[in-house]
Order: sequence, then C-alpha cells, then structure tokens
Amino acid sequence: MKNLFFFLFFLFGMGSFAQTTNDVVTPENAEAIKKAQHDKIEKEYLHRVKQHQDFQGKKEKKRMKRHLKKSQRQRKFGNLPWYKRIWIRRR
Repeated sequence: MKNLFFFLFFLFGMGSFAQTTNDVVTPENAEAIKKAQHDKIEKEYLHRVKQHQDFQGKKEKKRMKRHLKKSQRQRKFGNLPWYKRIWIRRR
C-alpha cells in the first residue's frame, strides 16, 4: 500500500514539474520578449508616478514641476555654470 502511494505520488507529482511550454529564446523572439518586459516595467513606473502625484497638493505639484524642468535643463546642458550655458547654441 505504501509503495502504491509512493508510486502514484511520484507519477503524478513529478509530472507537474515538467516543462510544458517551449521557453527557448531565439534571435527572432528575443527582441519581442525584451520589448514586452520593457513595456511592462515602464507601464508600472508611470502608474506609480501618477499615483504619487495624485497624493500631492497644489503647492507640491508646482514645486515638483519646477524641479523636473530644472533637472531636464541640467541633463540637457550637463554640469555647466549658468554663464557658460548662456552661450550654448540652441538647435
């Protein structure tokens, strides 16, 4: 009886651990998988940002917007002093 239960457990229990789908990554589907992962992460990030901004009041939203613009300017021109940024040609 004990051997029968062990056999049934082994037969049906191990079958659930078997690989049922073909998860081989090929060059053809690698880019699609990478894009899907990136889209999922970006969607979750944008959802969290929107949720965070919804919790803020009017003053905080204004301050966040001002700091976002400042950080974008810094990223665009790099870490230059204000008097050198004046002479940079804008395209």
